[in-house]
Amino acid sequence: WGKEVLDGMETKFLMNTLLRIGSLMKVGFGSAGVEIIRDNLDRGRKKDVLELSRQGTTVSCIFLFCDIRQFTDATECLQEEVFVFTNKIAAVVHSICHSYGGTANKNIGDAFLVSWLLDDETDRCEEERKEEDDMFDVSTSHVMFSSDSDHLCARNNQADKALLAVVKISIALHYDYFFVETMNEEARNRLLTKLSKRKGPIVQMGFGLHAGKAVQGAIGSPRKLDATYISESVERAEFLESSTKTYGVPLLMSETFYNLLDSANKYRCRKLDQLILLSAENDSLVDPREILDSGEKMSIYTFDMDIDALWKVPSTNDDDGNSTTSNSDVETRRSLKKAALKRRSSVRRLTVAQSSGELGGSTIQRTKSRRFSSTTAVNLPFRDLENVVDDIETPEARKRILVLPSGVSKYSDKSWTEPDIKAIRNDLVMKGVLFPKFDDGLKSYIAKDWEHAKKCFETVLIQRDDGPSRYFLKCIEKHGGKPPRDFIGYKIV
Repeated sequence: WGKEVLDGMETKFLMNTLLRIGSLMKVGFGSAGVEIIRDNLDRGRKKDVLELSRQGTTVSCIFLFCDIRQFTDATECLQEEVFVFTNKIAAVVHSICHSYGGTANKNIGDAFLVSWLLDDETDRCEEERKEEDDMFDVSTSHVMFSSDSDHLCARNNQADKALLAVVKISIALHYDYFFVETMNEEARNRLLTKLSKRKGPIVQMGFGLHAGKAVQGAIGSPRKLDATYISESVERAEFLESSTKTYGVPLLMSETFYNLLDSANKYRCRKLDQLILLSAENDSLVDPREILDSGEKMSIYTFDMDIDALWKVPSTNDDDGNSTTSNSDVETRRSLKKAALKRRSSVRRLTVAQSSGELGGSTIQRTKSRRFSSTTAVNLPFRDLENVVDDIETPEARKRILVLPSGVSKYSDKSWTEPDIKAIRNDLVMKGVLFPKFDDGLKSYIAKDWEHAKKCFETVLIQRDDGPSRYFLKCIEKHGGKPPRDFIGYKIV
C-alpha cells in the first residue's frame, strides 16, 4: 500500500490522535508526570484507575526556581491581560531552559520551577571518589561524614547549562516590546505607568539554583492529580530566589550547585556570603559554638551580569579626553523621557536561532524600523531612559526580534565566549576592582576586621552600584562598625 492509502486509514487517524493526547498530557503533567503516567500504564494495564498508593521515586536534580518581581502590581494593572503577560514570560523561561536540557515542572502563578535531571551513575562517581581519596590519602572518617551532595554527578554539564540558561533568560527579559506587543493599549499604558519609576526592564525576575535529591510522585486523588517533586532541595532553591532581594542580585546559587560547575565557570562566579541553616528543632540555640556544630553550612554565589552593556552607546570625548555627557545630564534625560518615547517608533528585540536554539551574539540581526503607535510609550526599553539623549542622537535604532528556540542548543565551552556573554562581563572583568576588592572585603568581614571590610566595599561602590556591597555596609553600620560579641562569621538563617 502507498503512503496516501495508509494516511487515509482509521488506524492512522487513531495513532495521530493518541500522539496528540500524549503530547498534551506531557505538557499538562510536566516531567515528573510523564514518569508517573508511564509507570501507571505499565503496572495497571488491566485497570481503569490510577494507582496512587505506590511510593514515589528518588531522583537527583538541579532545581531552578524563578519568580516575577512586582507581579501583584502587574495583576492589578493588566487584570484579564495578566495571563497573556505571564505566558509570554513562561514561554521565554521554558523554551530557553528546554534548549539547554531543562524540563519545566511547575507553574505557580508568578513563579516557575524547572529541573535538570542529574546522571544516575553512582557507581562511576564512587570509583572517581575512591581514586581521588587514594591520590590525596583521604581518611575513611572523612568519607563517612560526607553529605548527600557529594554524591551528585553532572557528567553532561547540566549545571553549566542551567547557569547559561539563566544568563540567556536574563538577556531576553530586557526586550520589553516582546512582552507588551499583544496587550490592549489601555492595559499596556496602566502597566507602563505603574512601573515607570522602577529602573530596569519591564519584566524582572529573581533566580535560585540548587542541586539535590527529591522524591518524584503523584499527589491527589483520581479526581485531581498533581505530579511534582517533594524535597528540601526545592525549598532551598525557592529560599535562594527570595534571598536575591536581600543581596540586590538577580541570581543566587548554592554551594552544592556551584560544586557541579566546570572549573572555568566556578572562576566566573562570585562568592557572596556564607550561611548557617538551622532546622526548626535547633531554632532556639543561642550559644555560637552550638550553632556552628548543629547548623548546616552553605556558601552562596552569584554570576554577575551587566546586561545594559549590550546597548551602551559609545560616548563622545572632548578635547581634554573627557566624556561630554556628565552626571548632570541624567536629570535632563529623564525630563525628556515622555517626549522621546513619543518621537521614537523603533523597538528592540532579540533574535534567537530556532533550529539550534542558541542565543549568541551572532544571531542578533538588525532590520529596518517598523512604525508602532506613538501613544503606547513602549518603543524604548525602560533601561535606556537614562540614556535617552544618546538614543535621540542615533536615529537609526536597532530592532531585534525575539524568536524563541524550538530545538536543543549545542553546548560547549565556547558558549561562554559568545559576543553577548563577553559583552555583559567585559566591563566587570576589565576594570579589575569588583571581584578582588569584594573578595577581600568579604574575607575581612568574616574575620571581624570590619574597618578594612568597609573600605573594600566602599571602593567597590565607587566604581559601580553593587547590591552585595551595599548589604554588607548596612550590616556594618547597623552594629556601629564593630562586630557583635556573638558574631561567628556566618549569617544564621
